Amino acid sequence: MARKKTPKTRINVKASLSRRLREVRQELFGEHGGPELARRLGLPARTWYNYETGVTVPAEVLLGFIEQTGTNPTWLLAGEGPKYQRGLNGLDLADLAPIELIRRGLEKLEQEPSDVRVVAPENMPGDVLSDYVAVNLVPLKDLARRGVDSTRVDGYIMAFRQWIPHPTETVGVQVTDDSMFPVLPSGSLVAIDRSVTDPQQLQGKMVAACPDEVPMICWLDLSGRHLIFRPNQPNREHPLIPVELSGLASGVILGQVIWSWSRFS
Repeated sequence: MARKKTPKTRINVKASLSRRLREVRQELFGEHGGPELARRLGLPARTWYNYETGVTVPAEVLLGFIEQTGTNPTWLLAGEGPKYQRGLNGLDLADLAPIELIRRGLEKLEQEPSDVRVVAPENMPGDVLSDYVAVNLVPLKDLARRGVDSTRVDGYIMAFRQWIPHPTETVGVQVTDDSMFPVLPSGSLVAIDRSVTDPQQLQGKMVAACPDEVPMICWLDLSGRHLIFRPNQPNREHPLIPVELSGLASGVILGQVIWSWSRFS
């Protein structure tokens, strides 16, 4: 029995969707950012790249992609309207669920870096609040210090507990430059798990490091006997920093970036 051909219109729609997925991924995560996006979506990197080449994308993956990137669903599916969604400024806070209130708080935190304290609403149900953990927000320059000095905490980030495998070893910092743009625009927040510092385990991942006396957020690459600390788009202002993989490199890696909150504009 002859196999029924897929309609040409459907093929074109799938091709357009895969092209837009790839476009947003490259714009926000960089040319080689597929594995990082796949990690956030809970997918193998190869599966994600299959979606970028036209394999049918499950609805739950599309929803996760939209949530992670802020992409406008109408643009993603039909190519109409702005590429990224606008905020929820038109909604009444009283109409929002507790989870949405926390998300609004995180958005407010990103938009107003001078006031970086986010707390749960007073009427937050206990069973919902138990799903979150408060992560200390510390100055980037203090990141190399072990422990947390409570007098130097700038505020707190309410994060899903499932995002933070080691709460007592995790701190948050605010990105103060554009070295990781467009993945992390200036003003973004990152959560750093300071219990994960093994270079072999962190190959190709985003880390916090201090290779040159000043803590930074960057990608980590292993090249022979060297650690390469790489900005998202290396340039004269933000160059690659190689460090020999030896005893001298001990303590250079401060932890793994395990989550981020970014404002898309």
